[in-house]
Order: sequence, then structure tokens, then C-alpha cells
Amino acid sequence: MNRRKEIGLAIVLIVGLQLSNTVAQSKKPESGQPNAEHMQHEMMNATPGPVHKSLARLVGDYTTVTKFFMQAGAPAAESTGSARISSALDGRFINEEDSGTFMGQPMKGFKILGYNNASKRYEGIWTYTMSTAMMTLGGESADGGKTIKLTGMFDDAGGAKQSLEVLMKLIDDSHFEVSLSARTPDGSAGPTLITTYTRKN
Repeated sequence: MNRRKEIGLAIVLIVGLQLSNTVAQSKKPESGQPNAEHMQHEMMNATPGPVHKSLARLVGDYTTVTKFFMQAGAPAAESTGSARISSALDGRFINEEDSGTFMGQPMKGFKILGYNNASKRYEGIWTYTMSTAMMTLGGESADGGKTIKLTGMFDDAGGAKQSLEVLMKLIDDSHFEVSLSARTPDGSAGPTLITTYTRKN
């Protein structure tokens, strides 16, 4: 690269940095400190609201019945277990600790689910003793939280991103259902796991 090109590149970089700084500064109050309106907005985003109260209705102890379908129309492998759902961080999230079996092997799980006021989306993380991966979830509800549609993402053994369709259905105050479904490469329904939760008396 000759001297003229080096100087030209330097000018482009300097101008670009100046423009970026100007845009960033224009978004901040002149004092450099957040203004009252910004602070109020951030406080609203950080405060649990009606959606969080709806999720908190799930807090309690449950028995679970899980059905695993290897493919559509195939007979289900059924197992039972238990789950405890608790409130976390002053009602901002719910945690689930569950135990049971899968394909004859003991399994435990830990899950966290919440609602992001800023993005207007449900977000969560699920983990299991049968894996060291974390599955991240994000999704929405079109009926006030009665049915929550989520997409779960995780990395497979080769490092590729994989996804699952997750559906939470609130049946009544004592029952809800969670299903996980995979898709085959041709887009048809793949293995499906459906867990029904029944609140203990």
C-alpha cells in the first residue's frame, strides 16, 4: 500500500470514528448523565408487571407425566416425576427443579423462565443432567400467557446450532403442559416430548 492510500484510509477511519462519536453523543443528555425520562423508562423495564404475575401463578409443587414420541404416530414411552417451581429475584423469574427418568435413565433438570419488559418477549434457560449444554429460549404469547410459543436453541456435538419448538399451555390453576418438538431435515415432525404437570394438594 503506497503512502497516498495509507493517508486516504486514515482519513476514512478518522471521519468514521467522529461520526460514530457524534451519533452516540446525540443519544445522551448534554450533561452526560441519564435524564429523568430515561431513568423512568429503565425502572419500568426492571419492574415486574402483569406478565410476571401470570408466570408466578405456576409456583408450587407438581407431579409430572412425560410422554416421548420418537416419531409421529409411534407409541409413546411414558415416565413420571416431580417438579418444584419457585419465584426468583422478587418475582422477575420462575425457577423449576425437576426429576424423573428418560428412556429408563434418571434425569434432573433446572429451568429459569421470565419475561423481558424491554424486548416484550419471554426468555429462558433450560439445563439437564443428561447434557452439559444450556438451551436458551425466546418467544411470545398471542393470548395473554395462556399459550407461550418458544424456540429453544442449543449447540450440538459438532458445534452447529440446533433448534426445538417449545409450547407451554396453561390448562387451569392446577395443570399445565410443556411440549418440545424437533423437525426432521425435510421439515416434518420429529421426536416430541410432552410433559403434563399436576399440582400437588
